[in-house]
Amino acid sequence: MKSKSLLTKFMEEILSELNRLSESDVSKLEDGGYSISLKILKKKAQRESKIEIADSQKGEVLKELQGCKTRDEGYEILSKYFNSKIEFEAFARFLDISVLKQDKADQIKTKIIESTVGAILRSNAIQGKKT
Repeated sequence: MKSKSLLTKFMEEILSELNRLSESDVSKLEDGGYSISLKILKKKAQRESKIEIADSQKGEVLKELQGCKTRDEGYEILSKYFNSKIEFEAFARFLDISVLKQDKADQIKTKIIESTVGAILRSNAIQGKKT
């Protein structure tokens, strides 16, 4: 019984792969000049489960960042709430900040600080307000 279900699973995977063939690949097979071969490949590892940060915590961090007088204060706040690159990415996405796959945690932190604290400081400087 177990071998039947295993065979069924294999056949479903083969059928799925055959359905993904392009029209040109199918025509090559019809002409007879090509054949199909099977190759066993290791499945890609599942990425770490997405870390969820509560909206209330995101809002709290954002309020604290908006109240910062310096960028250094902002870095301290981010370090207090978040520890990993994945957490920084999640918060950056919450703020609609683009994050590249190759960005390091420090680069993401800098982007967050510049779009929150930095934006406020630049705006105040342009308007001539003292902080």
